Amino acid sequence: MFAVDAQRAIADLKTLAGFGRCGTGVHRRALTPEDVAARSWLEERMQAAGLDAAIDGIGNVIGAVPGRERYIIIASHTDTVPEGGWLDGAMGVIFGLEIARALVEAGTKTNIGVKVISFMDEEGRFAALLGSSVFCGVLSLEQAAALRADDGATLDQALQAAGYGGRPIARLDPARDRVCLEAHIEQGPVLERNDKRVGVVTDIAGLERARLVFFGQADHAGTVPMAMRRDAAAALFDFAEGFARFCRELDDPSVVWNLGHARLAPGAYNVVAREAELFVEYRAASAGALERIRGAVSELATEAAARHSVTHEHRPGVRIVPAAMDKSLVDRLEAAAKKRAAPAMRMSSGAIHDAMSLAARIPTGMLFAPSIGGRSHDVAEDTREEDLALGVEVLGEMVASLIEDGSGPGLA
Repeated sequence: MFAVDAQRAIADLKTLAGFGRCGTGVHRRALTPEDVAARSWLEERMQAAGLDAAIDGIGNVIGAVPGRERYIIIASHTDTVPEGGWLDGAMGVIFGLEIARALVEAGTKTNIGVKVISFMDEEGRFAALLGSSVFCGVLSLEQAAALRADDGATLDQALQAAGYGGRPIARLDPARDRVCLEAHIEQGPVLERNDKRVGVVTDIAGLERARLVFFGQADHAGTVPMAMRRDAAAALFDFAEGFARFCRELDDPSVVWNLGHARLAPGAYNVVAREAELFVEYRAASAGALERIRGAVSELATEAAARHSVTHEHRPGVRIVPAAMDKSLVDRLEAAAKKRAAPAMRMSSGAIHDAMSLAARIPTGMLFAPSIGGRSHDVAEDTREEDLALGVEVLGEMVASLIEDGSGPGLA
């Protein structure tokens, strides 16, 4: 039906990496000048490939094979974390571009086309999964407009500066947008450790965050007996130990957790801490596991505060529910890998992805390519070129099979 040109896709990836280059990686935060320039380049590249392409009012870059009744969306993101890698997100967008371009070049007559999307701000300069959430109607532009980046800029200000303010917002149309596929680097070591070259994602773990603050009393660390102290730091460490133990005892391999920030005040050798702050994040493939951990955070913090005669505040943060990939698409992706003789394995994703936003609305599937050394969110991130080539070929094989069949999940 059509044949992708893997080397052309890799060349596009390398060109895209020049926008915000940072050593061997990329620093391209959402709606910064580097990101806006990359989006303009991508829009032009889509148009040159024969796609109807435009950037909408939230900054999503969307290009569609013209004249089709139904679409397979291939989407990811092109923004990065600070001093991040050159493939995180970008790989999936360029794979989509190459597949759509190959379909146009083949001149295949079919009612099913490909729609390529680079969603804005997957990495969360303003809010994680922002562009895909607006596209899917989970978040309105009005709700999003007041979001602020760490530097104080509002989303509305950033959109105006980019020239996107006032443009129409593209929305998911389930009557026409029937299937979503995302390709991404694994960002972990599992594929490499298992000597596999394709990951077939079965589900994406949900994520929750909480901020805990313990309030005690500052005192002289040499003169106040241990039993008479109101030590906020002791409560924090007590909680952290209990929290890690609870998560381990769940015996759920999908559960991971992180203590991302700790602050003690006044933070001196010889002063008992009057305040202690801790950022907690946890992820799991099961909504039930997330609920159990959420309850444990509250209970363990209360117990730790009581043991150390301090008070505390539990400030829940973001909650992102787990997303299951469509079982039929999982099977088809596995079959496409087998047809290309690509050693593959089914696996969960511990990282969040734009595919989560769409999975609740239309059948969604996801492919992973191996990450060298499991490295990501760092300039050391990389994937072997032969694995990049195999990844776009496997995804192209799957898209071709869906178009030829015409009766796959969501397409009938």
